Amino acid sequence: GNMLLDAMKKIDYVPPLHFHLYPAPGPMTSSADGDNALSVTIFEEHPPFTNDPTAAEFVKVFKQRATAAKLPDTTVEVQAAASYSAWQILEAGIKGANSLDDKAIAAWLKKNRVKSIHGNLRFDGVNNYGDDLMKIKQVQGGKWQVVWPQQYAAPGAKLQVK
Repeated sequence: GNMLLDAMKKIDYVPPLHFHLYPAPGPMTSSADGDNALSVTIFEEHPPFTNDPTAAEFVKVFKQRATAAKLPDTTVEVQAAASYSAWQILEAGIKGANSLDDKAIAAWLKKNRVKSIHGNLRFDGVNNYGDDLMKIKQVQGGKWQVVWPQQYAAPGAKLQVK
């Protein structure tokens, strides 16, 4: 994403909007060229996502450990949230099926919802898909902020267009 924005700048083109599918979050937010970038997400570290106590604790611990490890970006975003949710799904499946057998876990997951930090998940749809839990986020003030749907938007965040 950043390299594409840099290339456009070299030909004096500034896009009014630009969308990036799963960009590197830190580099995009730390570049002035990343302002107003759009992407999709399942989780960002702001309310209402962090209103859930499990999500808030995950963000707190992630930040502590990322800071201690001297990571350049300590923000919890889509990749960290998806990884954490994968463990939540596995834990719920094992406990629900009362088994480590993959077929028993899969059967339980197809019949039950799993509460995760990015919503209630289900796997009973076509190809095991459930509800669409994707949101639209935008870089605003050097941070990713959900802007749509409105009920998931960061406090005060609205879609910005140059």
